[in-house]
Amino acid sequence: KMKPFTSSQKQFINTGKILNDQLAEKVLQALGKSDLVHLPKRHHYIVSTPGTGKTFTVQAAIDSHKLEVVRIQGVASMSAIAISLACAAYLSKGAEINVWIDDCDSIFLDMASLSVMKGVLDEDRNVLSWNKNMTTQIQVYEKSDSAADVLKAEAMRAYQPIGSVGLSVPTDNMRFIITSNRFLTPPNSNLNTRRKMDEAAIRDRVVYSEYNLARDESWGWVASILLSSKILKLKLEQKHIL
Repeated sequence: KMKPFTSSQKQFINTGKILNDQLAEKVLQALGKSDLVHLPKRHHYIVSTPGTGKTFTVQAAIDSHKLEVVRIQGVASMSAIAISLACAAYLSKGAEINVWIDDCDSIFLDMASLSVMKGVLDEDRNVLSWNKNMTTQIQVYEKSDSAADVLKAEAMRAYQPIGSVGLSVPTDNMRFIITSNRFLTPPNSNLNTRRKMDEAAIRDRVVYSEYNLARDESWGWVASILLSSKILKLKLEQKHIL
C-alpha cells in the first residue's frame, strides 16, 4: 500500500515549490520576459549544488513560455562554445539572442576559458576572443557533405579576423543564462590568485543567484519539480515512490 507524504516531507516539498517558482521567475527576468523590474545586468549566473533541478526548472520555464533559446549543454570545450556562438551570431543577423550555457563547469575550471568568458560577459568588450587555431577545423567542415557542417564553416570564416587563426565573435546582441554547479569567488573576498580574480570579475558582470541548499531543502526542490513538471510524465505510483 502506498504511503502518503509525511508532514515533514510535505513541508520540504512546499519549500521546494517556492524555490522552484523563484528560479523560474529569475529565468524569465533573465530572458526579458518578466513583468517585474528588469534585472540590473544583462547576464545571469544561477548556481547550486548538483542535482537540485536547475536544468529542469529553466527548461520548464522556457517551454511554458515558448521562448527561443540557443542551448549549449554538457562538458563543452571553449572551442565548441566558440563554434556555437559563431553560428548563433551568423544566423541572427544582429537580432537579440538568448543563450543558455547549461552544466558546462569545465569552462570555469580552465584558466584560458575563464579569461575568454570575462570578455564574453563584459558590457564594454562584448566579444568572444578565442585564439586557438580553428583553421583546420574550418577546413574539415568545408569538405563535409553535411549542410550543418558547411554552415559552421561559413560562420567561423565570418568571424575569423584577417591574419588570425582564431575566432572573434561579437556578443553584444546575446543575453546569457549560465546554470552551473560551480560557486564563484565573491569580488570582496581575498583575491590572491589569478583564478579567484577572474572568477570575481565574472561574478561582478552577471546577476548571481546562489542556491546553497541543505540536503532536505534540496530534496524538496527536486521533489517539487518532478511532481509538477510536464517534462517527466510520472504515474501516480512513481510519484509515491519518489
